[in-house]
Amino acid sequence: MTTSLNHILDHAYQNRPIAEILEASPSALHGLSLADAQRLEEAFSIRTIRELAENDFFQRALAVLSTAGTPSFDAGPPLAWSAFLDAAPIDYYVNHPAHRFRLDFGPVYYRGRLDGTARVLVVGQDPSTNEILAHRIFAGRSGQRVQGFLRRLGLTRSYVMLNTFLFSVFGQFDTELRNISLEPEILDYRNALLDRLAAENALQAVVAFGSGAQHAVEHWPMASGPASALPVFEVMHPASPISSDVLATWNAALDGLRPIVEPDEDGEVSSTPYGSAFTGADEAPIPRFDLPFGMPSWHGTDAGQSERNGNKQIIWKAP
Repeated sequence: MTTSLNHILDHAYQNRPIAEILEASPSALHGLSLADAQRLEEAFSIRTIRELAENDFFQRALAVLSTAGTPSFDAGPPLAWSAFLDAAPIDYYVNHPAHRFRLDFGPVYYRGRLDGTARVLVVGQDPSTNEILAHRIFAGRSGQRVQGFLRRLGLTRSYVMLNTFLFSVFGQFDTELRNISLEPEILDYRNALLDRLAAENALQAVVAFGSGAQHAVEHWPMASGPASALPVFEVMHPASPISSDVLATWNAALDGLRPIVEPDEDGEVSSTPYGSAFTGADEAPIPRFDLPFGMPSWHGTDAGQSERNGNKQIIWKAP
């Protein structure tokens, strides 16, 4: 029984099973007439409530609304992405014999646009504490530096980010993790995810931050194969200890990216190079529309402090 839906359904469909309602004509919705439903079918081949909800044009309209800043938080993956993300090899990670993954807080899939409006694809390695708690990647200090990097390209929202691994890892990206990264269950799903992003977005460039990300992109046929037309820029990870080396690779990448990446309407391209060390001006807060509803206002800024240790403990200090 679906009594909670009765106020949005015509009387004839009240208290019907949800499966039946989904396959009903859109005219079953209160306020939508048979003539309206007929026009939907003629114009968009929409015959059922399910098809109405899943229609690509309505999803694109929502993408336009989102670009205008509504809602002011990330509502989660679009409906068309849900089943794909649900098919991630979570059990494989959970039961991996190497025990290199931090599993307690679940996987972290992405940050940015999954609505077809991304122009730059950012690849990282794995989530850390701030990412685990927000369930969005590159949300901590490293993410704020990456956000500053994108800001220099004039990108305020037309990007999407994902990691080599869905879970945080113990230790650095060593030989064991390189081999794990190439295990079919992990490699095939990651490449399928990358393929879908490339298919659904007019990507102008890929930026791989760090050795883990570079390893992932190098084993993605669409970016590394002989027929690849995607420009790939490999840079050092923002958390690498020698900032001068990191920023040298970032400056070189920006020189190559500026001519090929179109800035967002509200973005401003900067031609000023980085110095020899990161400063506060090189970081940018994580936009609120990249984070889930309810995250504290200081999350994604430099206000919070977090750390993790070998005992799987997370320490997170609010300002």
